[in-house]
Amino acid sequence: MKNRLALIAIPLALLAGTTIAQDEAAEAAPLQYDEVWEAWNPSWSSSAIEGVAKTFIGTWKTATPVAESGEGADGSTDMLMTVSPAPISGVADALYVEQYRADEPGKPFRQSVMQIYAYKDGHRLRTYEIMGDDSRKGLLVGMGHVPEAFPELSRDDLIATLDLDISPSANGFKGRTPYPYPTGASGAVEMTSEITVNGSTMTTADRGYGANGAVVWGAGESASYSWTRAEDWAEVERRNGGLALITFTNPDDDAPVDGGRVFVHYTGWTADGNKFDSSVDKGQPWPLTWPVSEMRVIAGWQQGFDGITKGTVRKLIIPADLAYGANGVPRANIGPNATLYFNTEVLSVQAPPPAPEAPDAGPSEDGQD
Repeated sequence: MKNRLALIAIPLALLAGTTIAQDEAAEAAPLQYDEVWEAWNPSWSSSAIEGVAKTFIGTWKTATPVAESGEGADGSTDMLMTVSPAPISGVADALYVEQYRADEPGKPFRQSVMQIYAYKDGHRLRTYEIMGDDSRKGLLVGMGHVPEAFPELSRDDLIATLDLDISPSANGFKGRTPYPYPTGASGAVEMTSEITVNGSTMTTADRGYGANGAVVWGAGESASYSWTRAEDWAEVERRNGGLALITFTNPDDDAPVDGGRVFVHYTGWTADGNKFDSSVDKGQPWPLTWPVSEMRVIAGWQQGFDGITKGTVRKLIIPADLAYGANGVPRANIGPNATLYFNTEVLSVQAPPPAPEAPDAGPSEDGQD
């Protein structure tokens, strides 16, 4: 996996393409979304697996706020989870899972993959952690919402963690680890996990046990975390030309005004995991004069910030025709016809500078003001 930041003075991710590329794009007929992306629908290995998956897929919210953990924590917050089918090479019947704090949508604290598979005369649910650094996980953020553009991810990028034996119920399924699994997390030496999905409710219970057999983290012996189905907090927009926007939060706050500026933090990747540019890594948000001009940025950026406000968190999936086209940008490891993935956050909105005062006309010809 490549993880290289292009060392260039001006953010390459934002620069418009060459004049030739712009001319070619202007002369071409407008692309339709389906001409850029082939629709993707999951293909399940059996009706039983499909039934389990469909009871699990969706958006979930903890039934009650979860107490904060860590030193000095004294509050609580709701937790959110999305479960989506995803095309992962070498992993049939795969689900992509993200968990968020409700006050930080678009910034998951956990990302994982699950797989439902036939085992003996029943089925199991296997969980996988995604290997690699946080950069690779950043690329995947939100992509369960746009599976047709899901980045490259294969079995080689995953490490299996545990299995749960699952059995169907009237409105869902139940699952439980067949035995404790080794772990070294937070002082535990082994752990177990349970899950029950019943229509619009779900309960989960992960427990870590110390060497003396006592629970050292997770739900207590008789406790569990409860979830309920929720409205999806992400807004997905697919546009002609293949541009896809996933807006996680868009506060009713300051909106940019013509002549003003917006300051945006961004990180950009190609589908193979190459992080080619990041204002976050540089510690300096990128200032953009409003409205965003296609003369200064790639077309996907010019089109991708409609309706933003201060605090907007949005993912942009930009096909090659709205980015660097057939030429790519070799020095940034952006190959020909590369799709670009950007995580963006609008940090601040700056009003236009005040108009200059009219110059003093001075005294009149007769010497009177």
